[in-house]
Amino acid sequence: MTITASPTIFRGNIIHALKLAAASRCAWFFAAVWLASVLVLGVGGHDIPAAGIVVGSVLLLLSLLVTGATEPAMAVIVVDGPARRRVWAHLGLVAVFIALTGWNNLAFHNVIDGNANIPLWTPLVEWLQRLGEQWFGESLGNFVANPVTYVLIPLVVLLLAGARLSTLGFGKGHRVGRALLICCAMPLVWFTYTLISGQLTIVRLLGSLASNVMQNGFLEEFLFRGILQTRLRLLAGPGWALVLQALVFGVWHLGSGFANTGHAGLLPAIAVTIVQQSLIGLALGILFERTRNLLVPSVVHIALNSMS
Repeated sequence: MTITASPTIFRGNIIHALKLAAASRCAWFFAAVWLASVLVLGVGGHDIPAAGIVVGSVLLLLSLLVTGATEPAMAVIVVDGPARRRVWAHLGLVAVFIALTGWNNLAFHNVIDGNANIPLWTPLVEWLQRLGEQWFGESLGNFVANPVTYVLIPLVVLLLAGARLSTLGFGKGHRVGRALLICCAMPLVWFTYTLISGQLTIVRLLGSLASNVMQNGFLEEFLFRGILQTRLRLLAGPGWALVLQALVFGVWHLGSGFANTGHAGLLPAIAVTIVQQSLIGLALGILFERTRNLLVPSVVHIALNSMS
């Protein structure tokens, strides 16, 4: 599919989006939190993740180009009354699953004692890990544990709580072909270059793509964009939904934040996740908002992880 939007419409969409961001309290709030996090790292003498900032900035640029090639959702629905209470209940359930999977992330990075168990949850995860290793091989337990704990269980619980599949990122997409064309150009060039130069083999590339499909990619997109961002959007509108899900997405990576700062403490660990991961989460959230389903952000997420 080719991009058929006229240059005038394309440019107008981008200018309109930038004007909205400049006048938006939520955009300024995100910028303030992000800059404060950079300051925390700088004052504390910690390395500022320059590579992560570059990656996040490139993704934001791509999301801006996708904004130019798409149209905003026709209606911004903010629910009230009984429907609002139901969405708040959904959000509470989402928070539980984000906290539980975040706990697993902390355990994976040895931030918490591996023997610190959560009743029912920890035994379930350990059983799924063992099952995954039986099916896929040693150290590949996440191939079963992550799809079940990030997607299957939350999806079933949300559906039982009254959510509709079409509102969880599985609805009809909007200009998906255009967005994929814009977002996949850079990864395709990178993969082609690394294959031709011998830095990467086709077997390793396919293995990396498969690993990211099974362990994160779509799974994290469903958790943060499919259910968190959509619930927040119904309660607070698209702007605050974008910002809040991005910040939560960043802090959810707290385990890697501790690892990247040498376990120097909670504040620098949070700061480094916001500086790096929240930028990425913001860009992926914009892609989800503009294309209206999980395909594009999932493909971008998988490609990004496979490039690292």
